[in-house]
Amino acid sequence: MAGTRLVGIDLARLTAVAGMMAAHTVLWEEPAPGVVALVDGPPSTLFAVLGGVSVVLASRQRLAAGDRAGAMRSTLARGAVVALLGILVAPLATAVFVVLVPFGVSIVLAGLLVTLPSWALAALAAALWAAGGSLVATARASLPAALEDPAGTGDALLAATLDVVLTGVYPVVTWLAYLLVGMLLARALLAARARGRERRALATVGVAGAALIAAAVAASELGVRLVAETVLELPAEAMRDSILMNAYGAAQGTEPAWQLVAAPHSGTPADMARTIGIGLVAIALLGLLAASLPPRALRAFEPLRAAGAAPLTIYVVHVVLLSTLALADPALATGWGAWAAQLAIAIAIGAVLAVTRSRGPLERLVGTAATRAAGTRERAATASSE
Repeated sequence: MAGTRLVGIDLARLTAVAGMMAAHTVLWEEPAPGVVALVDGPPSTLFAVLGGVSVVLASRQRLAAGDRAGAMRSTLARGAVVALLGILVAPLATAVFVVLVPFGVSIVLAGLLVTLPSWALAALAAALWAAGGSLVATARASLPAALEDPAGTGDALLAATLDVVLTGVYPVVTWLAYLLVGMLLARALLAARARGRERRALATVGVAGAALIAAAVAASELGVRLVAETVLELPAEAMRDSILMNAYGAAQGTEPAWQLVAAPHSGTPADMARTIGIGLVAIALLGLLAASLPPRALRAFEPLRAAGAAPLTIYVVHVVLLSTLALADPALATGWGAWAAQLAIAIAIGAVLAVTRSRGPLERLVGTAATRAAGTRERAATASSE
């Protein structure tokens, strides 16, 4: 398994889902600031970066065979199924914000871009990184009141579209940037693996991630002071907690100073630098761990790897189960005990998948839809010969 998969990526997927579980359970109990910094924002954005990695990994064989159209159709189908699952799961999720619809839409857009050269992906990612936060903050502040309380079907559809793309908790404008970073990362790691330089590449990724975190912290400290003293006209220390609170998709204000603040889920350049940096460090460390372990030791990680290879299945099980428990007794859905129980269920699912050598059921569904949309292998071979 280690030879055919990027095992560190699977472990990173499990880490992302485990972190999202923590965000849904332990944050209610006001844990230590370090815990908050790690689970309020970074897990979901790591999930998004890994979504971009998955786009590249799933499409690489067709692209290598010259079937560019098939690779695009395959990725479009993957995104559409994920978004549809989000629509179906959302009514059952009373305790969390479901990420699957914007995630699926972002995958669809990534499918349209999957054949672009890396420099073009990097340019688009940089543009969204730099301007996306301001765009969503402005959109949220300037939307007509009618769209917030739509009266007709047309208005409801427009409001839902704007929520997914611009004004929701996980706006596609910023989430697409995370996926593009993941696509670039996957291309770099695959190229390094082909040259026998995977460990060196992972170390470089880790250093880059650490540099992004440091830059984000410095920028955010400046941003907190500027927002407090020039926008709110109040002492910075007195306003720090409120300025750095979860922004649920967009910065609290449209003034440029807000874009320097790395508040969770704000989508500002500073927030994206912090969360991408944490994601890169996590991917690098887990990748180096997987690359350094002998095959026998890696087999001990197989239930964890298999769980990480089924993130969609485990995420949906977690969301539905957590929401059900929250309705029955909120105490069952909050705290470290609830998180440990949810994680144990995820690992148990991974163990079953590892023993049966199976894919997660939702991963199998997405894969089947992608294969049918792209066409058969014979079709890909024909496209390659042309």
